[in-house]
Amino acid sequence: MAGSNSLTVPAARELIARGQLEGSQFDILKLISRLMQEDEQQSTARELLLRILELRQTQHSFGAYADVVDSLLRTAGLFPYLTPATLSLPDLIAYEAHRPLDYEYGDIVFHEIQAKIYRRLMSRENVILSAPTSFGKSLVLDAIIASNKFQNIAVILPTIALIDETRKRLAKFRGLYRIITHPSQDLGERNLLVMTQERILDLPELPALDLFMIDEFYKLDISRGDVDRGILLNHALQRLMRTGATFYLAGPNIHSLAGHLPQDFTASFISTSFATVVSDVKLLPTPTRGTEFEALSDLCEDLAGPTLIYCRSPQRARQVARHFISAGIGEYSSDLQPAADWIGEQYHPDWLLCKALPQRIGIHHGKIPRALAQYQVTAFNEGKLDFLICTSTLIEGVNTSAKNVVIFDHQLNRKNLDFFTFSNIKGRSGRMMRHFVGNVYLFKPPPEEELPTVDVPLYSQDDGTPDSLLIQVAEGDLRPSASDRLEKYRRQNHVSLDILRANAGIDPQSQVDLAKEVRRTVHLVGDKLSWRQWPRYENLLACCQLITRFLQPLRGRTHGVASPAQLAYRMNVLRGAAGDIKELIEQELASDYETPTPDDAVENVLDFIRFWPEFHFPRLLMTVQSVINPILVEAGFEECDYSAYASSAKSLFMPRFVTDVEEYGLPSQLAMKLLNNRHVSFDSIDQLLEVLSQVRAVDLNSFEDSLYGGFVGFL
Repeated sequence: MAGSNSLTVPAARELIARGQLEGSQFDILKLISRLMQEDEQQSTARELLLRILELRQTQHSFGAYADVVDSLLRTAGLFPYLTPATLSLPDLIAYEAHRPLDYEYGDIVFHEIQAKIYRRLMSRENVILSAPTSFGKSLVLDAIIASNKFQNIAVILPTIALIDETRKRLAKFRGLYRIITHPSQDLGERNLLVMTQERILDLPELPALDLFMIDEFYKLDISRGDVDRGILLNHALQRLMRTGATFYLAGPNIHSLAGHLPQDFTASFISTSFATVVSDVKLLPTPTRGTEFEALSDLCEDLAGPTLIYCRSPQRARQVARHFISAGIGEYSSDLQPAADWIGEQYHPDWLLCKALPQRIGIHHGKIPRALAQYQVTAFNEGKLDFLICTSTLIEGVNTSAKNVVIFDHQLNRKNLDFFTFSNIKGRSGRMMRHFVGNVYLFKPPPEEELPTVDVPLYSQDDGTPDSLLIQVAEGDLRPSASDRLEKYRRQNHVSLDILRANAGIDPQSQVDLAKEVRRTVHLVGDKLSWRQWPRYENLLACCQLITRFLQPLRGRTHGVASPAQLAYRMNVLRGAAGDIKELIEQELASDYETPTPDDAVENVLDFIRFWPEFHFPRLLMTVQSVINPILVEAGFEECDYSAYASSAKSLFMPRFVTDVEEYGLPSQLAMKLLNNRHVSFDSIDQLLEVLSQVRAVDLNSFEDSLYGGFVGFL
């Protein structure tokens, strides 16, 4: 094939993949040069160059053409992959021009589109970016922060898991900014807020922001996922927009933004396919029913490199892990045994995670405690785990170093994967500067290519925009049709508009209906609802009845709760256990209404904790308080005050903020051990972190010591 002028792209891919170039290096480079001259072929040219870089990690097949490869990399805009020592003067000037200004935190060079975005943001131009997972969106933010040009910056992330990952990455800027991740922390002179939408809304006041970034901004579109959190993200966007700060919205695989955006939302919308890694998609034969697990284990047995396996649900992830262990997939690692032993002691020795970890198999889904999920991601990225079996909780933003991604299930929330979600999962294969080419294995054909248009309901205000969002919009910003929809809330006198708005994200009609019911029955329920500090069972049950009837209606068994009585009972049990999760698991195993396996018992308890006390219950309880207090006073009852109980429930009845240190990689059980199991009071998470960071003379085992060392190292 040497000297041929008819080399095709598929043939070039095949030659590079085999690493048997047979003197075809020049023809391949010539093909890339030709492709580079056609706009619609430039992504293909970059792909072939990345394949060459992957090959160069193991071979020197293009050594004689190093200058040509570097020249093509420059033309392709892939400046981070250039070798500066060998560049000509013009190429070296171009290379240096793609460095961020005054960046003192590493040797950073942007690729072509990163540099474009960086310059626009530095000029205080708003940017909305849609780019592949491997693009390097966060690196642009890091360079903006390092410029020291912006006094106060907010970074809004979709999940708490991403807060810790981002906090660790941004810890290098502690000399420039006070990094704030929790509403209880005091602001400094210069602040870097790293928060979820819920936490940015909980801040009593924002500093004078110069810049804000919303990561995974497609979640503004409530038709694409979690409606409740999408509403809160829109509310957070409104609060941030009112500051007049420059904004940077980033996310993957977006075709366009819907219309109806106001003038102050003007921004450069950049949609690019510019990728820094290649994902090879390989369609496997569809296994017959009953052999799917065997087909998966046969595939994974032959894979080299860290492998993510996507499953549609936690139960499915558990099935895969159990099959892997029985099939002998995975190699025993004594280094991981202490982690498994500790997890067994704190939860249950027969929990599947304890058996999987020593075989270098991780399990990551929404029921896994945050600190353990973090530990597994770190172990995977460090090469200690060969497999990480996951659900969508790992796909949305958490960075991993996976050489291979296996899409075992083609479903999410009982729906077939759309192209958008498929692209997000696929984008987890490969990692810039580490795996130039990643592999994606499918058991079903990929969905048809169709990228979404993202709607921002805060501005579109169409029939699908919930009242709970519209009621947060300033009157002057409401469209006439939206204003008409809110007229019924202005005219009613059951709940004030101020209270309806204060309960952000809660359906206002549900609040009105709750108020009507309490007003109608206050002579019967007033005594039960008029409690302060700590409730008796009948007090708690009365509140749970209102919560599950009006604010969080139960549809069958909802995260471990099938009735208001069961919610009240479980909250009482949790209070009695004072955060002892192992005790809760033992009670679950001993329950009369069902006889769960240890796996079921552990994950039922963790699921209940994550959904109810840690997230929904405290917020809904305080909503009940705000709605019914005027009614109680009007009827002659004493005002209720549920705040102490709600705060304690959120902390699982342990000292305040102890459960929050999970997001710092420190399990709450270990935090309590460091506190000698003392139930002490803390005014802010900073105060607790200070106490924990200075603990001395506590007997820690090797696993606890490693977790504690990692915790202290990133404070």
